[in-house]
Amino acid sequence: MLIGQACCSGGAPLSGSIGLEDVEKGFFFTEINYDYNTQKSLVSSSERIGDNPRERVTHSGIARLGFAPTDRFMIVTLLSYVQQEERTQLNTGGTSLKKATGIGDAVVMGQYRLFGQLKDNLLIGLGTELPIGRTDRIDERTELPLHPDLQPGRGAWSFIGSMRYNRYQLIRPTTSFFTQLTYRVTTAADRYEGLQEYRFGNEFRIMAGISDRLTLKKSFIDSGILVMYRHTLEDEINGNKSPNTGGNWIHIRPGVQWALSPYLQLGAFSEWPVWWSLKGTQLTTTTRMRISIQYKFPIS
Repeated sequence: MLIGQACCSGGAPLSGSIGLEDVEKGFFFTEINYDYNTQKSLVSSSERIGDNPRERVTHSGIARLGFAPTDRFMIVTLLSYVQQEERTQLNTGGTSLKKATGIGDAVVMGQYRLFGQLKDNLLIGLGTELPIGRTDRIDERTELPLHPDLQPGRGAWSFIGSMRYNRYQLIRPTTSFFTQLTYRVTTAADRYEGLQEYRFGNEFRIMAGISDRLTLKKSFIDSGILVMYRHTLEDEINGNKSPNTGGNWIHIRPGVQWALSPYLQLGAFSEWPVWWSLKGTQLTTTTRMRISIQYKFPIS
């Protein structure tokens, strides 16, 4: 998906991978994504701090599977595998590495097309994030459990609602505009053998973008750019707000999608923050990139 997280939050960026889209009746699609998120920016409120001894990299493999039994309804499933790495420069001059790898959480969502005409399309989706991801990874050096935001999974149920509007033939016959709203509500989960109840903050995001199409002999290329605003409430520990969590972000994302055939598509995007307003001091995204391949086919 061309126009389709990002503080120190656990797991793969699933709520940002929903990507409501039209699929013809009777078609099944599968999409494989590799998502790379590097977090090197230490930010206090809206100011970037120069001296940062810590950085984090998240590698995510995300599989999206979808089937449209009717012209209006589609079922989508997301599966993930996550590797989190956190490096800290020690006062002694060495480096400390924390690493967690394992199955991440999954999402099951149903989407419905309210209307679809020549120039307009409106889709809504409701789903749940299933807490199947690993939450038991430990620090190999200390043999203590890693913090919840370093685990491959969140360990808690989440409920997701989304809505997407497309406007085609906006400036030229090949130009399109879209906007998508997504809201995720997360429940609390027990950690450290029931000694702590941790709840990731609810998240709201809105994306809007524009793209245009270049038609080749036997294929076409869509290129575009979007702006994303993301708002996250503070995490909670035993019902109390966790310091240095939550805030507001604005990111910009250029991307390209190449349809090699009616059934096979390749895609890629890069993403950078352009503005923050965060609670306390946080390590946040410096650069994010994704590459993907999608194949769809009819099921007779």
